[in-house]
Amino acid sequence: MPRRPVLVACVALALCFPGVAAAADSHAPEGARGDWLPRSEWVMSSWLPFDEARLYSLLGTDRRAVAAWLDDRRTLGQFAARHGYRDQRALAEKLVAPRLRTASPAMRRTLRQRSRDMLSQAHLGRHVLFHVYHTPAIPRHAQEIFGMSPQRYRALRDSGSAPVLIAARGGRTLGASREALRTILAKRDDQGVRSGAMSRRQAQALFAEQQAGLDVYMQRHYRTPAQQVAFVCRLP
Repeated sequence: MPRRPVLVACVALALCFPGVAAAADSHAPEGARGDWLPRSEWVMSSWLPFDEARLYSLLGTDRRAVAAWLDDRRTLGQFAARHGYRDQRALAEKLVAPRLRTASPAMRRTLRQRSRDMLSQAHLGRHVLFHVYHTPAIPRHAQEIFGMSPQRYRALRDSGSAPVLIAARGGRTLGASREALRTILAKRDDQGVRSGAMSRRQAQALFAEQQAGLDVYMQRHYRTPAQQVAFVCRLP
């Protein structure tokens, strides 16, 4: 597979001013760039530990207002403080409280930690709530969705092609590719429920969000590695 996109990305990253591309999240290792995320399955698949509806109800807000606030530097906890919840630990506990009643001791600890991370980690919080198509299930199931191997899919994605164009390269119609992706997302969301990472109610909310944006997602071009690095360099 061509290595040029990776080389271009490395050169572009080197041109960033010192500190500009540094990761915003406190969990990031030293030297990580601005779009760093842990590779944890719950983060990559948007398995929110509490119900999104409960978050909005407690804060007296909505999804649009939270989307406008989160910008990879401002945290959900800071947003909550503006809405009367200055104790992040207490709010994290309140958010997951309904799920703790039936969870195992180990899962209760996990849900509490993930809830605290959602409030304290700016990029992580934004990613889990709003980057609902960044799941590793898509490249993993590239054969079913796009009619090609994961390796070929990644190469086309890194070239900046849109999903609809990638599907065409694999001999799939837009409708067939979109329906396959819809099926994969539904199964992935169900896996989050079965693992205890997400409630059934939240899985339904996530799937509704994924379905609502599916047509736009299929037409939108992916960022190339160099474009992603340029974006990271622009982070405040």
